[in-house]
Amino acid sequence: MHGHALSRVAGFGLAALLLAGATVALAASPTITHSKAAAVASAINLRHGDLPTLQQTPNPTTPQDKRQNAQLTACVGETPEDELFADVSSPSFDGPAPRSLSVSSEVQVAPSTADVARDYAAISRPRALTCVARALVSALRSSLPKGDTAAATVRRFTIAVSGVKIVFGLRLAAAVHVKRGNTTVGVPVYIDSIGFANGQAEITLNVTSDLAPPSASLESHLADVMAARARSAIG
Repeated sequence: MHGHALSRVAGFGLAALLLAGATVALAASPTITHSKAAAVASAINLRHGDLPTLQQTPNPTTPQDKRQNAQLTACVGETPEDELFADVSSPSFDGPAPRSLSVSSEVQVAPSTADVARDYAAISRPRALTCVARALVSALRSSLPKGDTAAATVRRFTIAVSGVKIVFGLRLAAAVHVKRGNTTVGVPVYIDSIGFANGQAEITLNVTSDLAPPSASLESHLADVMAARARSAIG
């Protein structure tokens, strides 16, 4: 119902937050230069062939997204976006009805593995979850049609990704109240953001699902695909 709009909520700013990998593992990765960063990010991101049964739609970053990103970055205390070597998002992959599903990914390349380690420390602090919850709930509410409301919570969850030691997962569970004339209908919506890192690359998978939580097997599969691409693209 609101899948495409809510998929934008899941993606904003989380690539630089949801990081993984011990400091030793990060330091061992080959260096990504500024000139190659965008190409590396594009090589890792999801493609239509990964989700051929879903419809591909544009997923541009709007000025409002940029403002929200900056506010979230400042709240958590991680690397500002204007210092990143690259920030590349995939298209959004949406459908099928009646159960709405929206999937996208984002890859950011930091100037150094030290920046990634610092971001990892920032997202591990208790304050970070408060920052993310406030930002996601605010963005969710602003994305809804006039008259619709939402109440939501954010929690951490665990997920395994092949070849990755540490993975962060955040799930926003929302009850969206949709007004249709004199009737209000409650629609459960779930937004998962799963993040990990390879060297300087900070990788996020975003999955939005109406009515029921996203498929854990689908999320694991897509995360494994991007992790394998990261190893191939970075070395």
